Amino acid sequence: MWRTLYVGATHLSCYLEVLAYARKSDELSAALDEIVDDEGEFPTIAPGRVPRSWMSSRVTGSGTITGWFVVPGDPESVATLRALFRPHAIRLGLLDLDTAAIRDGRPRALTQAISQWVNTLSDPGGEPVAGIEFESRHGDGLVLGALYERPGDRPVSKNLTVLDYGPVEEHDPDLIEAMRLHNLVWEDD
Repeated sequence: MWRTLYVGATHLSCYLEVLAYARKSDELSAALDEIVDDEGEFPTIAPGRVPRSWMSSRVTGSGTITGWFVVPGDPESVATLRALFRPHAIRLGLLDLDTAAIRDGRPRALTQAISQWVNTLSDPGGEPVAGIEFESRHGDGLVLGALYERPGDRPVSKNLTVLDYGPVEEHDPDLIEAMRLHNLVWEDD
C-alpha cells in the first residue's frame, strides 16, 4: 500500500481529468430517463451539468517537483513494460501491452501492477523514483504525474515544494476552458 498524489503540469490538465465524470453520455442519459422517482427522493443532476458546490471541496495550486520519474509512454519503457507485463495484460483480456493499453487504464489491475513495480525502482543515485509521468487521455501534451508519497513524507511527498494554493475560482480561465471542452455548464445556468 502506498499513497499517490496526482498532479498536472497545468491547471487545464487537472480540470480536464477531474471534470470528465460529468460529461454527457447518451447511454447514461437514456438509462436515467427510465428511472422513475415520483416522490423526488433521489434528486440527480442532469449529465453535462456541474453543481457550483463542486468548487468548494477543491483547491488548486502550484509547486515544484524534483526527482526521477518513469515515463511509461517512452519507447524504452514500453519495451520493458511489455516484456514484464504482457502475460498479465493477456490474462486480463487485452491483446497486447502497448501505450494504448496503458493509457486506457482498463483493466485497472494492469496499471496498478505496473505502478506497484515502478514504485520499487530507484534512480541512478539509489533514491526511490519520485513517480510516473504520463500524458492525459484527454489530449496529447497534457502532462500528468503520479507522485509517490513515501513513509515519513508529511504532509506530502518530499519531492514536492508547494509554492501557492487556494480555492478553485469560477472565473479561472483554465476551468472555463475545461468546461467548454467537456461541454459542461453550471447546474444553475
